[in-house]
Order: sequence, then structure tokens, then C-alpha cells
Amino acid sequence: MSPRLAAILLFLALATALVSDVAAAPTYSITVNPPSPIGCGGSVTLTLTLTGAQNNRAYTVVLEVRKPNGTGTALTSRIINTNNAGAGSTSTPYPDLSFTALNGTVATDVPGVYTVIANQTGPTNTGIEATAQFTVSCRLTVVVTEPVSGSFVERGRRITISATVSDPGGPTSIATVKADSPTGGEIVLSPLASPGAYSTDYQVLLYDPLGPWTINVRASDPRGNSGSGTNPPTVTIIRNELVVDALAAYNSKGVPAVDFAPGETIYPFFRVRYSSGDPLTAGQYRVAIKNPSGTIMANLTAAYDTSRFGFYSPTGFTISSIDLGGAWSLALEAGSLNDGFGNTGPGIETSIRIQVIISPLGYIPFLLGGLIALLGGIVVTRRYRTSLAGFEHLEQLMGGEMPRGSSLLLLGDPGSGKTVISYQLLWEELEAGKHCALLSYDAFPEDVQGRMREFGWDIIPYLRKGRLKIIDCYSGLTGEGQGAIRDPSDLTELNIQVTSFITKAKGGTVTLILDSLTPIFNGVDAKQAINFIQTVGAKVKRPGGLFILTASNGAVPDDSVAKIKSIVDGVIELTLVRTGRHVSRYLSIMKMERRKISQDSVPIEIDRRRGLVFRVSRLKTAKDQLTKALPFYNPETEAQPKNTREEGPTPRRQTSTVPEKSGKSITPEPDKTRHASSDIRRPGPQRRERDDS
Repeated sequence: MSPRLAAILLFLALATALVSDVAAAPTYSITVNPPSPIGCGGSVTLTLTLTGAQNNRAYTVVLEVRKPNGTGTALTSRIINTNNAGAGSTSTPYPDLSFTALNGTVATDVPGVYTVIANQTGPTNTGIEATAQFTVSCRLTVVVTEPVSGSFVERGRRITISATVSDPGGPTSIATVKADSPTGGEIVLSPLASPGAYSTDYQVLLYDPLGPWTINVRASDPRGNSGSGTNPPTVTIIRNELVVDALAAYNSKGVPAVDFAPGETIYPFFRVRYSSGDPLTAGQYRVAIKNPSGTIMANLTAAYDTSRFGFYSPTGFTISSIDLGGAWSLALEAGSLNDGFGNTGPGIETSIRIQVIISPLGYIPFLLGGLIALLGGIVVTRRYRTSLAGFEHLEQLMGGEMPRGSSLLLLGDPGSGKTVISYQLLWEELEAGKHCALLSYDAFPEDVQGRMREFGWDIIPYLRKGRLKIIDCYSGLTGEGQGAIRDPSDLTELNIQVTSFITKAKGGTVTLILDSLTPIFNGVDAKQAINFIQTVGAKVKRPGGLFILTASNGAVPDDSVAKIKSIVDGVIELTLVRTGRHVSRYLSIMKMERRKISQDSVPIEIDRRRGLVFRVSRLKTAKDQLTKALPFYNPETEAQPKNTREEGPTPRRQTSTVPEKSGKSITPEPDKTRHASSDIRRPGPQRRERDDS
């Protein structure tokens, strides 16, 4: 072979080799599946494809995944074996255990754009050959489907709250979904069979706030995805109307009746329910008794009676022989019911009719009018045999001032003057410089101020100075406002209020008046109420204070009254006697520790300028004054009046006396009632005094 031919062949071989090397330069591409954004905690499949490479050759590639904002980097190595056409591919999921984290975590736990880089490291290290990206979104999409915005829901009714939840991959059923309650709490929605659907039924509570309620719905899942509804619906909560059911009149035998005669007592009974159907089982409400002319003869307070499953007035109204006969009515005025949470009723006055049958013999008293007028002169003459003594006469009956560090029960008929005496004792204590508190269960604070002002007792300066505190328990009972005690039957809260007041006195003596015990015994168990009386009494009496309680006959169980009498230091009983249209009041000191007390049942009157006054014999008063003026009079050796008794630790109830028309005193036989005449005192609940003194 000639040299020229050999050179040409060598040149052709080298050219062929160079062309082969250029053709062997591979092409890489990266595919991400799914191509759309994924949610936090989701995964993607990374596929690396190689073409134009050398046939049947192994290529080593490093896949690098960079998380958003430098929060993490992970690597994995893959080998691609080419086929006869110089092509090949490999796939790997991310995140995967084959990845090694250089920093951060191998996870799709950060929202944002992730970058994938392919680096060829063999057979030669050529650096970055291909890149790709995928997006992670940690947001859940929440759509509230129920209720419709602008709708209304009544307290006590149910409302359906529904929503759908989706992550970037579609509906998800692994989320926890919650909605805002009307009071700011949380309502949990349960997943339904349909993917991504959640729902619950919420019963609006009877005390949930009235007005707009915006239902914000939030969702979160274990992968870290979360979101909330973009257009939360707003509904309006409206009050639930109170409806009166089963209004009836009971007689003294405890059975419903529609016909009544003079001497019989009417006891109102009714049930109250919400318009949603739930019964109302708490509170005290007034029911009016009207005569045929429409005049309100009495406003009686009815409390919930658990044995009757309704509201019942134990006081009742007794029909007299001078009352009008015909069609009477029991009525609850429109809007007079309030459960304390703004739910009111009834929408219109609710009433029933009863028949009062008057015998023709009942008109005989009018025929005797002339005779009564004639005898009136005699009564007036006798009246001037007596005079009125002030409140200081009470100390004479008690044998001295009321002992400090003691408790006193004012027990009597409705309208006999218990509240007036308690107010007058309160005023005396304020004037003496004591710190005082009034637990008012029978009147609003402004009514207490007004009634005391009628007698000339202005307590406003003492309220301003903090020497007097009126703890409003009445508003909570009537539901007509927010008093100091939201639930007056919550004796724990009441105990805290009393303790706080005693503490503020800084060791000084305090006087506490509780007017009255009736609502407490209507609201709680008798044993619990008596324990409360003992606990509070001990706190008040320990530093030398006074604890004064009032209670009405027939409104507190007899066994509870007996227990209270045994634990208090003093008992004053007041009696109301009706003779036709005339009303007489009497006061008796039944018990007073460490004092010699009078047996007399003394007539009393309520004077709008002086308060409680005592009608005493002018002759006896003059005799006492003359005796004291004698030079040999010695008060220390003066014998005690015949009608006195000394009270020891276990007082025995004395039989009180009631003046006769002749001016003398008579003592009923032990086996008879204090006032034997059926016109004066009837067994059972007494007719309510309209003066409410």
C-alpha cells in the first residue's frame, strides 16, 4: 500500500471516531406527575428521560429537589441503562426514602415552588442536564352550603350547618371541620358519605345571644392543610315566645274548680312552655285575680312547683262575703313572662273565667249598716282610751335593746308589716353608724329606696358612702333585668356576696337583712336553705352583727319554720286579722335570747310618717310614768310585769293574746287557734294583703 493511500485511510478513521463521539451527547428531560399543585403532605412522581445517548450504556444521574426559600435540599442517585437506540428512563416518587436530606426534611410540608435538578455524574460528569418544578399548596377550600345567609332562627330551634372541603387534589374526608357557635365556642361538623361533605344540626340554646350570628367554618387536616370559608353566612337569632298552658284555679282541697263561694280560697296554677315545645321550670311570675268589674283584687306570685309540674301560688286569694258575685277571671298580662334570657310572653293576655256565687244572705251586712254606724261612736270613744307609741316601744316588749351578735326571725301573715319592720330596723342600724346590707328578694333596689323614702328614711347618702349595699336578687327572679345575682337560687354566689361585704367592713359589725325567705325555699332544697341560713348567720354574728330574716306564714314548710325558730336567737310574730273590711295587726315577741320579754300581743299600726307604731293603753302609760316619779321608785328592784317571761336557750312558744272589743285581753284555749272566728283566721294560705307593706 502506497503511503498516500495509508494516510487517507487514517484520516477517514479519525473522522469517523469524531462523528461517533458527537452523536453520543445525550438529551435529558424531567416530567412531574401530577402536573397541577398538590397539597401539603402529598407526593409527586419524578420521571427522568434520556435520549440520544450511546447504545447499551449505563448513565449515572443525581436528582436534586430544592424546597422553597432554602427550607430544604434532598438528593438521590439513579442509573439509566440505554437500549439499542441510545434511550432510557427512570422514575422515583418524592418524598421517598431513597432521598438523602442535606438540610431540612424530605417532605412536601412547605407551601411554594419546589425545583428538581438532574446532574449527570457518569460515565462523565457533565453537570446540570435538566430541571423541572412543581407547586405545593397547603390551603383547603371550604364552601359553606347551609344555612342560607339572611335567614332567621328561633331560640330552641335546630339549624343545619353544612360545608364541603377540598385540597388541591380534590375533595378530602380526613379534615376536622368546625364552625363558630353564637357564644364564640366551636361546633364540630361530621363527615358524610359523600367525599368532602360535612354537616351537623345545632340546637340554638335558649340563652344564646339575640341578633346576628356569623357562621365561620374552618377546616384542617393531619397533613398540615387548612382553610376557612370565604363568604360565611350570617343568620339572625330571634327570641322564643313563652306560651301559657293549662291555666286553672285550684280550691283549698287542691283540685281544679270553676265555682267558688265566700270563704273559699283561689289558688292559681299554670304551665309555661317555649314555642319550641320545651317547658319553663324556673322563675316567679304574677297572676292577677279580677272581679266582674275588671278591678284587680290581688296580684299573686306563682313559683314553680315540682310536684305539680307547673307554677302555683301557695298564698291564694280568699273571697269575702262583701266581694262581688259573678264572672271573675285569672289573667297573665301580655309580656309579663320573662325567663331571664330575653325570651318573653305571652303575646296576648291569657285568662280563664271562674264563677263566684254569692248567697242572698251575704247582703245582710248591708242591712246592718245603720246599726254599725250607731256603734261606731262607741268604738271611737274606746279608741281614745289608747295612744300611739313609737318604735322604741319594741325595746320594752323585748326587755331591752336587741342583743348584738344575734339573729331575728320576723314571721307573719302577708301584709302584716314584716317588711316595714325590717326596713325600720335597717334605718335604726344605719343611723347608729353600722354597715348594713339588704338581700332583696321581694323588691327592686329602686322600689326599696322609694318605699323607705315614704316613711322619711332617705338611704341614698348611705348607698353613696358604701355604708349600705342592696344585693338585688329580685331582678333575677322576675327576669326583668340583670341583678347582682343572676340566679337567686345560687346560694354559693349569694354566700360569696355576703362574705365580700363583711370583709369590706374590716372587722366592724354589720347588719344583714334578708327579705324574704320564701323565694329561697321555693328555689332550693329545704336542707340546703337552712344550711345557708346557719352559715351566713354565723358569719354575721361572729363580730357582733345582726342577722334579720323575714318569712310569710304558709310560704315556708312548717318543719323548716320550726327548724329556723330553733336556730335563731329571736322570733317576732305578726298577725293580720280581718273583720269585714277592717284590718288589724298584732305583734308578739315569741323569743329573745338573754332577755325577759312581754307576753302581750300588742296592736300595731303602720304610720306613713313614723313607720311602725304601737297602740298602748293611756291608763297604763300614765301609771308607769307616775310610778317612776315616786321618790321610792328603784328600777333595779322593780318587779317585772306579770306578763313577762325570761327566755333561755330553748324557748317555749307562748300563746299570744288578742284584744277583745271591750279593751281586755283574752287568751285562747291551748287546743284552739289564736283567733277562733272563721272570719278572722282561716286554716291554710291566707288572703294576700293588698298594701304589701
